[in-house]
Amino acid sequence: MSNVAKIVRGILVLAVAAGLGIFIGWLYSRQGDVTPIAVAPSTNQPQAFIPPAPPASAQNAPVVEYAAPADPTPPATAGSDWEQKLDDILLTGDDENTKADKILALIPTAPPEAQVELSQHLINMVQDDHYDGAAQLLTNSTTPPGVSTVLFNDLLNRNNTLKLPMLLSVARNDDHPLKDQAREMLELLTQEDNGTNWGQWSTSIDTWLQNNPQ
Repeated sequence: MSNVAKIVRGILVLAVAAGLGIFIGWLYSRQGDVTPIAVAPSTNQPQAFIPPAPPASAQNAPVVEYAAPADPTPPATAGSDWEQKLDDILLTGDDENTKADKILALIPTAPPEAQVELSQHLINMVQDDHYDGAAQLLTNSTTPPGVSTVLFNDLLNRNNTLKLPMLLSVARNDDHPLKDQAREMLELLTQEDNGTNWGQWSTSIDTWLQNNPQ
């Protein structure tokens, strides 16, 4: 082979090698510009649901228990229907003393303010010849003062043969709240002052009643 041919062949080999190197370099340089394509997962696959954890403040919060609302209706108390019972008594066809006995039976279980009103109805009904129940209520030192006062004031308008012995019973009861008023009335009526000499008071009352039976 001639020297010229060898030179030409060598130049061609170098040109091919250089072109191949340039092509390979270009390919590597293009890899940085290619963005991989993300393939979306199949929408037909079931997705697991994980509930979010409650915040720390909610985890440590105390459990609140709600009680049932209270019944706004107050429970019925003994004697709370005294007004209806009183109306029923007053509307019956019973005689006055029978009505008085029924009213007297209501007083112990009625509310305090009702006892005074009931005692006022009692004195309107009870007659002098049927005064035993009212007398026990008046002379009892534990009877509410309001009730005792109603009965005491009514007693002053009663027949003398009922009034003076009842005043003496109240006056000689050391625990009765109206004992002083009762003795003052005895002094006023008889015009005598026997102090706490109850025997002498009995004699004075008997003498006075002989002259003042009514």
